[in-house]
Amino acid sequence: MERYEIVRKEQLTVARWSGGTTTQLAIWPPEGDYARRSFTWRVSSARVEDEESTFTSLPGVERCLMILEGTLRLCHEGHYETVLHPFEQDNFSGDWTTRSWGRVTDFNLMVKGGEGRVQVIELTSTPCEVRLMPVVEGWRCVSEVFYLLCEAEVGLPDGQCARLHAGDVLQLHAGAPLGAQTLTLRGCSRETGRAVRCVIYHD
Repeated sequence: MERYEIVRKEQLTVARWSGGTTTQLAIWPPEGDYARRSFTWRVSSARVEDEESTFTSLPGVERCLMILEGTLRLCHEGHYETVLHPFEQDNFSGDWTTRSWGRVTDFNLMVKGGEGRVQVIELTSTPCEVRLMPVVEGWRCVSEVFYLLCEAEVGLPDGQCARLHAGDVLQLHAGAPLGAQTLTLRGCSRETGRAVRCVIYHD
């Protein structure tokens, strides 16, 4: 299996949660259902509209939370507290009781069966070459999700090119060891833009 998919902002599903709204950016397997907790991993972006909120309990789920706009104070009861500023992240267990203070836009990675990480890529008018990660021992698949925070041109591993806008999502999935593959990203503005990248190893 090797494939990619571009999902435009207007195609994404927005839903309410206890503290605001959440936009699902990607889920695996594709027929997964977050409401039923039937997923291997899920990537989303939420707007926290309440000054104080309590996170949804997600037993068995490992979480990574990154702030895109605003400042958020997190309290993981019985564990630790932290304050997150834009593009800072916190990794924690969905089993924990977590409360937050602050109105923000955030980026979430949830993993039930696998390992994942999140990073920020800065985009300028000079093309940025991104080396895609191979399948590694112990896992059958690797998925990468790119969430665009600015307008950019992307050059895909198969040679095709596409223009993505802020809010668009690029997904790439591989299910067998492949040779070194890269894609290129180039910002379409004179100002530095950003994309958030997730790499998830899973079965």
